[in-house]
Amino acid sequence: MSNPTARKADATDPAIDQRHSLDGTARRLTGWCGIGMVAAILVNGPLSQVLQRVPSYWNAGAGDELAAYLQDDGNVGQMVVFFTLSNLIFVFAIGFFAGLRRVVSQSGLSDWVSGVVSIGSAIFLAGGLLSETLSTGIAVVLRTSPDYQLDVNSALLLQGLWSTAIAQGQVALGVVIITVSAVSLRAGGLPRWLAWFGVVAGIATILRPVLIADIPLFIASFQPTLLWIAAVSVVLLVWRARRSAAR
Repeated sequence: MSNPTARKADATDPAIDQRHSLDGTARRLTGWCGIGMVAAILVNGPLSQVLQRVPSYWNAGAGDELAAYLQDDGNVGQMVVFFTLSNLIFVFAIGFFAGLRRVVSQSGLSDWVSGVVSIGSAIFLAGGLLSETLSTGIAVVLRTSPDYQLDVNSALLLQGLWSTAIAQGQVALGVVIITVSAVSLRAGGLPRWLAWFGVVAGIATILRPVLIADIPLFIASFQPTLLWIAAVSVVLLVWRARRSAAR
């Protein structure tokens, strides 16, 4: 027969309490990194478009508009600022995806999930880095290379390649989201509604390359993924707060 006293001692084992504390800290850090990642994406997405008013490369007459825009030193300076701020996306994303593996740590597939998250997030971040270079890197060239002669067709080419770089990276992100969500449905880690939403968002992310020729729709199709990241971050922070209150 089992010893109730021994079970009680195990439940109050300082080593177990410390492990729970470390797990809670990891979840809290993951949540805040996710919030920071979402905020950085919003700053470098909608906000940068509003403030910079960069001509949309997919519209007719974009070549003339882009040439005029890039001849203004103030516009170039703004693009450099947003290029710098875009690095915050990756600063917070590294912390978020590193902690995302702990969400399904109770699953028997946790090691496999950790591998999927590690590889998938690395490919996603690589695609994101390349897309940021293509979209705003021309401003850095103009600011740092005085003898560079702007070729508008080349600038349009780089702008157009932005979507191809980010699409392929986000296919890997979709795999990560589906994996974490599907495992959470069986082993826990996320609320069931959020896990199901993650499956839908992940599938939509994997299918984004189908929309590559329709840029406005391609951009809009990222919103479910952004909402999933934000929701996961909030859930992790609320979980930590509830656990602290329970104690």
